[in-house]
Amino acid sequence: MMASEVGVSTGVAEEAPVEPRDDGSPELQFLLPSNSIKLRRELSLIDALSITVGIVIGSGIFTSPGAVLAYAGSVGEGLLSWVAAGIMALFSALLFAELGASIPVASGSGAYFKVAFGDAWSFAFVWIMFFAIMPGSVNLIAASFAQYVVASMFSAEIVHGELNGDVWVKYTAILCIVILTLFSCAGVRVGSLLQNLLGLCKLALVGMIVMLGIIFFVKDSSVLKENLTEPFKGSSVAGFGPSMVAALWAFCGWGDIVFLAEEIKEPEKNIPRASFGAIAIVTFTYLIVNISYIAVLPYADVESSLVVAMDTARAVLGPTGGRLTAILVAVSLLGTLNAVIMCGGRYLYGSARTGEAPRWLGHVSQRTGAPTIALLAQGAWCVFLLFLFSDFLQILNYFGTASFFIYGLSAVAHIQIRRKLPDLHRPYKVPYHPFAPAVVICFSLYMIVSTVTNDPVHSAFAFLFMILAFPIYYLVFRGAQDRSWTRLPPSSHH
Repeated sequence: MMASEVGVSTGVAEEAPVEPRDDGSPELQFLLPSNSIKLRRELSLIDALSITVGIVIGSGIFTSPGAVLAYAGSVGEGLLSWVAAGIMALFSALLFAELGASIPVASGSGAYFKVAFGDAWSFAFVWIMFFAIMPGSVNLIAASFAQYVVASMFSAEIVHGELNGDVWVKYTAILCIVILTLFSCAGVRVGSLLQNLLGLCKLALVGMIVMLGIIFFVKDSSVLKENLTEPFKGSSVAGFGPSMVAALWAFCGWGDIVFLAEEIKEPEKNIPRASFGAIAIVTFTYLIVNISYIAVLPYADVESSLVVAMDTARAVLGPTGGRLTAILVAVSLLGTLNAVIMCGGRYLYGSARTGEAPRWLGHVSQRTGAPTIALLAQGAWCVFLLFLFSDFLQILNYFGTASFFIYGLSAVAHIQIRRKLPDLHRPYKVPYHPFAPAVVICFSLYMIVSTVTNDPVHSAFAFLFMILAFPIYYLVFRGAQDRSWTRLPPSSHH
């Protein structure tokens, strides 16, 4: 059982004594929902799959194949890079699946760090997520969405650089964040229905690109034959790592489903199923879409393209096809952004409940069952940062360093929790432990080193910001906890 309910309804995440879990792990009771107003379990396996696929399939598959081929040096090695990135994402997703099924709470890695390393690390997770990872992710996706919208409306070229010079792009991105945040505040059912609708549009886009590849191949098979005549000619051994890194960006978000653990029906079964199923679907989709690109465009054209999906549509259907593809890519990004915002407010809610964030962030709306204050706080911070900073590469390097630090540390937490709580009830266990977490740790270090090498200034800033979490916790936040700033006194529960 999850927890006992409390008689008084305040709309704020509170702590109270809970009934023992039948997994024999009383150490985890403090992580479990204890307030009478809780998140609602309304998400099915299909919803969880749709949300996970929606998070992962964003703009990456429609923009990054060129970079993958440029590093790889050949079509064959490029396709292998996509497969390797999928395997890497699967390893990490299955680690999150085990953790999410055995510790099914909304705070995700915040809870895992709390169990594995203590309160300070849990606070550091919230700090990094709120100030770096979530706004970086949301703003990158929103800005990409806005660029495609503006491009489709005004037939403009899409160039990923400074957005400060284009107020239409910036304010379109801000408006999108505001609207989707309000949708998430309406409740998880509303958000999941919107996600399923946007997912159908995403499916239509993928289907259209595959059909374009088939149609073009039937009319003229020479392009694909030329690209595959010597598939590994020009392959670069040194370029395989950077090529896989470029491909892996298109898989980011594979572990975010754990933030919805308290709203998924039968999380012990459906989180692992959704994690495995989503990565399998995404990897297969990425492969057939890449094959469609090289069926239409010569290798050199794919390698040099920033918007390969639009270029593919233009080659088959003309300018109208390019504009239609821009609209569909924008809708795909809208689905990704909706899913990221939905998941984003949950870790704040969960962390507020256990004291790593201000208690008022744990408010749950009685009417919608959504963590509205956490969602609004997240949206406000994202909008504020988007007003100040808009350079894609700076945001990406700052966000990327922090993101892969969390992925790697989550793998370390997986090993530590296995060691610390060997008898914890685990509905799903990743086999061949600790092979999978070791691979994730090594690759996360590689990703961090790669990012630091490419942009040492913003990467160093990200590390300094992450380290700052610890003195902030011990000097400021821990004292606030002791003064019951983040917790209600026990007597208030009765």
